Amino acid sequence: MLAELLRALPVAVMVGTVPGYFWARSLSPVTDRVELLAYSTALSATLVPTAALLQARIFGTGVTLPIAAVSAAAVFATGLAAYLWLGPAGRADKPPPACLPAPLGSYALVSLLAAFGLMLAAAFDLASGGVRYAVPTALLVLLAGVTGPLASRDSAHRQQPHGTPVRFRPSLVWGALVAAVVLLRGYWGPVKHDWPFIRGGDQYSHAVMSNLLLTEGRIDSYLIYPPGFHAMSAVVSRLSRLEPLEIFPVLAPALLLLPTLGLYALATRIWGRSCGAVAALFSGMLLLGPYESFAEARYPNLLSADFLIVMAVAALIGVYRSPGPRSCLLFATLGSSVVLYHQVGSFYLATLLALAAILFVPYLLLAGHKKDAVALFLSLALLGLLSVFYAWDTYDLPRLVAGLLGGSDTGAGGAAVAITIGSQEPLSLGHLLATTSPPVAWLGLLGTLLAVGEVLQRRVDVPQALAYLTLVIWALLLFMGSRTSLSGFPQRFERDLGLPLAVLAALAFAAILRSARPCEPTASLKARLAAVLVSVLAIVVVGLQAVENLNSADRASVNVVSREAALAGEWLGEHNDGGNIVVTPYLNDHIPGSAMLAMGGYTGLRSYTQERLRSPRALPPSGKGPLLAAQWMTRHPVGGRTEFLLDRYDVGFVVLFKRYPGVPWRAFEGAPDAYEKVFESAAVVIFAPRETPQPSG
Repeated sequence: MLAELLRALPVAVMVGTVPGYFWARSLSPVTDRVELLAYSTALSATLVPTAALLQARIFGTGVTLPIAAVSAAAVFATGLAAYLWLGPAGRADKPPPACLPAPLGSYALVSLLAAFGLMLAAAFDLASGGVRYAVPTALLVLLAGVTGPLASRDSAHRQQPHGTPVRFRPSLVWGALVAAVVLLRGYWGPVKHDWPFIRGGDQYSHAVMSNLLLTEGRIDSYLIYPPGFHAMSAVVSRLSRLEPLEIFPVLAPALLLLPTLGLYALATRIWGRSCGAVAALFSGMLLLGPYESFAEARYPNLLSADFLIVMAVAALIGVYRSPGPRSCLLFATLGSSVVLYHQVGSFYLATLLALAAILFVPYLLLAGHKKDAVALFLSLALLGLLSVFYAWDTYDLPRLVAGLLGGSDTGAGGAAVAITIGSQEPLSLGHLLATTSPPVAWLGLLGTLLAVGEVLQRRVDVPQALAYLTLVIWALLLFMGSRTSLSGFPQRFERDLGLPLAVLAALAFAAILRSARPCEPTASLKARLAAVLVSVLAIVVVGLQAVENLNSADRASVNVVSREAALAGEWLGEHNDGGNIVVTPYLNDHIPGSAMLAMGGYTGLRSYTQERLRSPRALPPSGKGPLLAAQWMTRHPVGGRTEFLLDRYDVGFVVLFKRYPGVPWRAFEGAPDAYEKVFESAAVVIFAPRETPQPSG
């Protein structure tokens, strides 16, 4: 695997980071090289797959080697031209012109002391998972958040601008240390238990779609899905000369760096590098949501919801602070890119931006900030136009719009939206707390209250108030979406809720540490002692959660393909002469039958369980017909209907997981006139249908 890593990693950097460098220099003022790296990566992830898809459509081919090379080179060259023409966007050497919350008052510190004590008790209460401590902890944090701004130690001090919360300026060494820990969390388990495979089940469908883009330039025959991730995978595959299934094991763990980069850039844009470093640490070490996306191989969600949306919000805050053509173009480009990667992220980003437009544009106009209002409106309009461009083909927008206006069929896009509403139930609040991680959840709640308090007391200017409100609305939107089936994807909303909470948690953590080092020498000894104790407890709680997450990353995963199944997939790839295969829905309790499609180089037939067949949201574009045919052929070895289906779908091999319930693999073995057994292991058996003799005359 080391050889694959050495081949794939340089290509991934050259394709996923370098092309957007000069675009980032031209469009966004940055405070340091880490923030520049974040914007360069986000712009590369947006523009390189767009260039590859455009060329594939123009030439009517898959993503060939020339297309892959030209895509990366064209983005880099146009960025360089823009940089030479426009010049750099500037450098934000000074901290953002914002006020951090005043040191917390005594009442707030006492409440937090009790709250962190409960968090410690919950961390060691393995029997209940700490759920029984949730309500009193929430009440104590609410009390601290309400009394903190109202009971500051020195009312005169609250009228003065405040500096950084602690004397800490993150260096490249600090950034390298955080990156190393995040990479350790991602690679530790796979290197120890998985390789040459990788944990998760969705990567096999992503591999099939990436291969379709490599060969045909389209993925809509397999699934209604945005093609951004698969286009980027195809470019990396061509340039590294590795198959997607060879790339994912060595590069997927590194994707966990993206949320860390994104939250650093966002928090730095609002409060400066100190808070950015804390937000990055919280993302990389505390949040479970992004790690779950990696462990379940939901890579497009990692790129969209956990990175590109974060970068889009950071760019939106740049529009609030410095409205102008460059900041508007940056925001529109990054915001629309989410549509290229994932439909769920597109849904709640669209909702967030709609709320921002409804609430903030009229306010800016009424408050006399006409220039800011026009800039925000135009950037949102441009983002909408670019989003239509990305969604036009994927969601069949012409038919969708015609159906909505005329009350007729809305096509694949409309059907995909309609069948998701109410189709997934929310998980428990305890599960939400675990996914977010208790320190991020409670510190995020405190940060939300502090941010709202700053806005209500008018201690921040208008751009900073809009930034605070955007974070709060983002968190509330995801929380509400995670609590109702009407959102269509409550479990996805829950998984991504940790992102805005981690940024707000960084604010709360900074306020706590700042309280331990008050600026006024007149602060009472009791207040100082309480602040120090709260700070120590906060660091301990965060550290315990980080250690627990590292220990969890070291554990083996049941969500890994077996060696027997991998050998069967390798055999299928060596004997792929075209056509389709039929495979059981699962190869064990977690790995789907699509693994055989990906490993063998096939696109069908897909096979679903009976329960999944009853779920309209799970159906592919081809509908139920091929799925029902696959189910019939795996359960009925012989018969007129089986012979008809084998011929109709050009089935070359029937692949059966021996322990899959209801599949009579011995019956296939007992029909030597109809099938030849061509492969067998302890877990998988493969049969080749014999050609049916044609009637004479």
